[in-house]
Amino acid sequence: MNEQNILSEAFEKIKIYLQNNSDNTKPVVKFKSPAELHKVIDFTVKQSQVSEKEFLELLDMYLEYSVRTGNKQFLNQLYSGFNFPAFIGEVFTSLANTSMYTYEVAPVATTIETEMIRLMNSYTGYADGDGIFVSGGSNGNLVAMFSARNKVLPEGRFIGYDRNLKLKAFVNEQAHYSFETAANVLGIGAKNVIKVKADKNGRLIPAELEREINDSINRGEKPFFAAATCATTLLGAYDPIEEMSEICNKYDVWLHADGSFGGSIIISDNHRYLMKGIEKTDSFAWNPHKLMNIPLICSVLLVKKGGTLQHNITDINADYIFHDIDTIEDLGKKSIQCGRKVDAVKLWFAWKYFGLEGYRKRIDNMI
Repeated sequence: MNEQNILSEAFEKIKIYLQNNSDNTKPVVKFKSPAELHKVIDFTVKQSQVSEKEFLELLDMYLEYSVRTGNKQFLNQLYSGFNFPAFIGEVFTSLANTSMYTYEVAPVATTIETEMIRLMNSYTGYADGDGIFVSGGSNGNLVAMFSARNKVLPEGRFIGYDRNLKLKAFVNEQAHYSFETAANVLGIGAKNVIKVKADKNGRLIPAELEREINDSINRGEKPFFAAATCATTLLGAYDPIEEMSEICNKYDVWLHADGSFGGSIIISDNHRYLMKGIEKTDSFAWNPHKLMNIPLICSVLLVKKGGTLQHNITDINADYIFHDIDTIEDLGKKSIQCGRKVDAVKLWFAWKYFGLEGYRKRIDNMI
């Protein structure tokens, strides 16, 4: 095969595909059942290689039968659209093909991720904040929950979860299912996630949160975590962070903001009022791959207190990979992953391309 020829043909196919995204006569999907797909695409890998012609045909068929998420008629998911500079960033990310565990192997990407975390913390109001790019909003919620667990049980990092604590978490009854998954993974148990009643608009009722916390304490349990959802999946409701923060401070409960869906409005002067009090939370999950149109996956977990992530995750001996150098930070020390894709670069390219003001206008125009 001629790789240069394949590359030229591939980029031509990309250009045509992008041009067709604006053509509303093109179907969003040419749906076929698994059996039907197997009739038009040979999914098996054989001993011998395919020809150059066959390889190029595979590229065509992959795009032909995939969902066209960049089409304006694609509406059934919480992500959509096409972001040109972010797409370029994704291409260059794959081209460089590095991993985010050490500065040594990813010097530019490490510096970019550090700057993106600084910028996003500035919007959140975390003056001494920290953060890490994660594999999705569910992962961000998981890391937030075990950070809260480690606050009430610091030795739990080494000895495991003490079931005698009877930990309880509190979320909007319409919150994302990932909180129950997180409780399951952490050994706390999904049944220990308390669903707090919401009003007719889908917003958590603060008085109900305080009642549930008090009831839990009276049962001899330990409330340790609460989540404010910033745009629920069904109704797009924003929980009252300000009121929830007062309650959580009163009972020493970690307050997390799940902005996986609607957190990006924080960069909008016109709409950030919906997240009033965000600076009073302990952590914040933010998915630029949703309202900011960054290609999947692009997710961030921010934490209010610097040093929290490294303390909770890698306070162990891994000197074969991490080396203490005063002027260099290895981001792998703050991640539950070792090998980790560079997801910050596409966000950085997009923010550079549009600028802070340009991105603010994009969010305002979209809403």
